[in-house]
Amino acid sequence: RLYNGLYCHNNKNKVMKFSAACLLVAATIAAPTAQAFAPTSSVSSVAFVPRTAANSLSTSTAARTPFTSRTIRSSRVNTINPLSMSYTVGVVGATGAVGKEIVGCLEKSSFPVDKLRIFGSSRSAGTTRATGFGDIEVELFDEDKARECDVVFLAVDGDFALKHARNIAEGDDGAVVIDNSSAFRYEKDVPLCVPEINGDATKGYKLIANPNCTTAIGLMALWPLHKLFGLKKVLMSTYQASSGA
Repeated sequence: RLYNGLYCHNNKNKVMKFSAACLLVAATIAAPTAQAFAPTSSVSSVAFVPRTAANSLSTSTAARTPFTSRTIRSSRVNTINPLSMSYTVGVVGATGAVGKEIVGCLEKSSFPVDKLRIFGSSRSAGTTRATGFGDIEVELFDEDKARECDVVFLAVDGDFALKHARNIAEGDDGAVVIDNSSAFRYEKDVPLCVPEINGDATKGYKLIANPNCTTAIGLMALWPLHKLFGLKKVLMSTYQASSGA
């Protein structure tokens, strides 16, 4: 619905787990040219703005509330480059296959992570995970704790995302939530984003959805062709392991 006539058909209706390559695309942390993280001279046109400017921006829903950093790095609000700041990033479901890939991508990315927080279930809470950001204790998931982060990646199923994502993002003091499930992909008030293609769509939103791995990876090749020749329809069939990993 966001790709001007490009449609992908997948023979698996359930959400598929993301590969490392897909996460680099879908989690909006791989490309330095991704518009959601691009430097700007205007606070109102970027998704990430200092918390000091939040009160001057209009808000309506959790999805449209602008992202704001809790740490004020500069008094020159209108000229801050979001990548010059640092952020507290949370990963919910970080002990699973998808969550581990997200953590791995963050370790390799130039995105300025000041602190990484890992959230899990009661089975993994209290255990310690070795990461590129040091040894981190897994915290039992709690919405209020997740809201303390600047950015939260949800590596969970759709039901969990539907229950918690909007609550985590709600209000000026909520986090930007990037959901990897299928829960919000058809919601009109939630941008469905591949940053190299429509990163601008995330501006002004705090809840962002990812397409599945076939769509994200396929569109990276198809988008240039569409711009040049105007593709009308694309059918994709994939054959994968039952685990979807």
